[in-house]
Amino acid sequence: MSRQLEIGGVPDCIRLDGWWLASSAEDTAKEAKTQQEPKTRAPSLRDPRALGVVAFLVLLADWLFWRKAPGISVALFAMVLSVAILAMRQKRTTRREWFGALVFQLVCNLPVIESLQPLSILFSATGLIGAIVWAYFGRIVEGWQMIWFMMRVSTIGAALLPKRVVEDVQSAQIKVGFKQLLNALALPLVIGGVFLMLLTTANPVLERFFEQLTHFEFVSDLDVLRMAFWVVCACLIWPYLHLNHAWIGGMPIRKKAIAVQAPWVSALVNGDSVRNSLFLFNGLFLVQTIMDVGVLSGGVALPDGMTYAGYAHRGAYPLMATAILAGVFAITTRSMVQGDSVLRKLMYLWLGQNLFLVVTAAFRLSLYIEVYSLTYLRLAALIWMGLVFFGGSLILFQISHAKSIGWLVRSNLIVLSATLYLCCFVNFAWVIADFNLNSGDAPLQPDAHYQLDAHYICDLGEFALPAIRAFEAETKTTLCAGYDVQMPWHTPIMNWRDWGFRKWRLQVYLAE
Repeated sequence: MSRQLEIGGVPDCIRLDGWWLASSAEDTAKEAKTQQEPKTRAPSLRDPRALGVVAFLVLLADWLFWRKAPGISVALFAMVLSVAILAMRQKRTTRREWFGALVFQLVCNLPVIESLQPLSILFSATGLIGAIVWAYFGRIVEGWQMIWFMMRVSTIGAALLPKRVVEDVQSAQIKVGFKQLLNALALPLVIGGVFLMLLTTANPVLERFFEQLTHFEFVSDLDVLRMAFWVVCACLIWPYLHLNHAWIGGMPIRKKAIAVQAPWVSALVNGDSVRNSLFLFNGLFLVQTIMDVGVLSGGVALPDGMTYAGYAHRGAYPLMATAILAGVFAITTRSMVQGDSVLRKLMYLWLGQNLFLVVTAAFRLSLYIEVYSLTYLRLAALIWMGLVFFGGSLILFQISHAKSIGWLVRSNLIVLSATLYLCCFVNFAWVIADFNLNSGDAPLQPDAHYQLDAHYICDLGEFALPAIRAFEAETKTTLCAGYDVQMPWHTPIMNWRDWGFRKWRLQVYLAE
């Protein structure tokens, strides 16, 4: 038996700090790994602050939405939830982050304050997603990472609260012990049950209460639905307040793909084929451009049986498709065109003709609208044509200034988002009704060639009422007399929760 040598008189500070002298390499590596890994704390229901925030948000949702028409309440709840998300994050939120988050949320929820519609709800949800992503990452992430993150939070996160409840209940049972719990409750429950039975027999009020309790008479079907609403709200809110690595997991990293081109692709798409394609495309589009100019200027007659309205309707959307395909072709062959001045000039000429054809397509559609009136679909097509024209211009700028594909994608997304954001503040129902009612030779007297669709105008909704009332006042007629059933007349603001700036303006106008 070996004997250890003990040296007395070693100070405690040296004896305690010298633990590493006796540790093995495995223990040292384990300790280093423990120090490097971030310590993440799983969300717990025992945290009174977390329970208080969840309870407050559930009560707020009940107060704002339960059996109430939505309106400005959507913007209010989204902003309060965003503040709660940033307040509950593990990392401390700086003043600059608070200011930026509040401004961002206000900008995203302004469309909801203007008018509650699907597009405005989309921007409000975008603001909420931005708050969640910033609370977890503390930075802006790529689009595909944001989609992965939100899908994980929405699917796994929705089941997080019930899972935590089950885990806490199981943990409490394990700590107390079933046998110990049974011994502690058996005597009071048995004797208390006997006393309760005797008191119930002697007290008819108490007897009636227990009858209602056993038959669930004190809970109506509406109360059950309301409690279910609370549970659903709590399950949806809980994961947003506890964005933790313990259940979210690591963010996937996109691996750089090695471009492997198939032999047939390199055989078909090369410098010669691209050059020949551009020569052919320019020739075809030049013929189309000359014919469009001739027809629209009146120099070329249309075939027998073809009207200008049919010509306008027939060509608007195919020309849009050609412009989109041209953009895809230009992006695909950019690397070949960039280094060849001849191919680059041919590409410029072809894209320029595409932009011109987009303009002629919009002009064709405007001719069709002058005859067959304006609708939501035709107005959306005009906006889409404008976006396609701007996208083609960005492709020209990208090729001429050697910008990356990422720059082109980001620029188009910015333009698209800005366009949709501005559309939230436009009363398209009034625009369509006002245009249709004031088209023709005379301001309020459409000519014989103009087809006024009164049924469509009366079915536009309450926000078209100012244009309809103005038309009826000036013409001394009743436009929607035969469409009272289809016409959704104005519903006044019954509660501040369904308030909207556009609805409030309409109510003021009708009151005046």
